[in-house]
Amino acid sequence: MGRTESITKLLKEHHAGLSAVAANLALVALGLLSEEERPSAKYVGKMKKFKALTDRGLEYGVNLENPNSPGQITPQYFIDSFSRLLSLIRREIAGKTG
Repeated sequence: MGRTESITKLLKEHHAGLSAVAANLALVALGLLSEEERPSAKYVGKMKKFKALTDRGLEYGVNLENPNSPGQITPQYFIDSFSRLLSLIRREIAGKTG
């Protein structure tokens, strides 16, 4: 497994000019990221939403679980292949606006 980082940090490092929200919407549209729910640890009967990489998305990163909060997943993206992923994100966004 390669080194990973958050999408927010990688977007900044690549001077992408995109927010994490915009990138995540594109990743969901591409089928690389999914929106999931889990029971809230704090509020009984409430659900907490989170995003996780799909099987296809795992080519570009990993889903890390917070050891202090079971069920809380955070996608992290491979640093070495982020340029390729960013190209897919940009193409998806351009297709929506063009």
